[in-house]
Amino acid sequence: MSDIVLCCGKVCSGKSTFTRKLEAEFGFYPFSADEWMLKLYEETADRAVFNDRLSRCVGLIHDLSAKLLDRGNSVALDFGFWSRADRRAVIERYEARGHRVTLVYFPIAINEQLAFMRKRQETEGGLHYRFDEKTVITLNGFFEEPAGDEQAMSPAECLATLERSRQGSIGSRGR
Repeated sequence: MSDIVLCCGKVCSGKSTFTRKLEAEFGFYPFSADEWMLKLYEETADRAVFNDRLSRCVGLIHDLSAKLLDRGNSVALDFGFWSRADRRAVIERYEARGHRVTLVYFPIAINEQLAFMRKRQETEGGLHYRFDEKTVITLNGFFEEPAGDEQAMSPAECLATLERSRQGSIGSRGR
């Protein structure tokens, strides 16, 4: 059974940083829809064009993720998973294939989010969208917080679980 982590949170909440940590510390393959969009397409203000492109990128990422998972690799998806319906559909998709799915939620206070946004904007060369304060606040209005029945973990809980799993597999090899 392979692991897939779904990073759920608003823009500028730490999802991409977390997926890089999963890659470095646990060998996950990280996929960011934003990075694919920014590498493949010019930015557009046309929402229909943007949504079509995003849908294509997400579809390709899901195809690659399924292949990697089926071959025993672990994957982390940095899509935001803004709606409950989207989270449910993706969880069902991967659980149906026999993979262990972990939903990780990145709650963030608006002042922290804006500070992170400003810091990220100052970084040269990063593959991320540039936002202003008004856009962040507008986008926050579209985000559906995970409900208790979705059993979302915090980033710290996810890391601790992965570490325990790794220690358990190391310990069992010597027996």
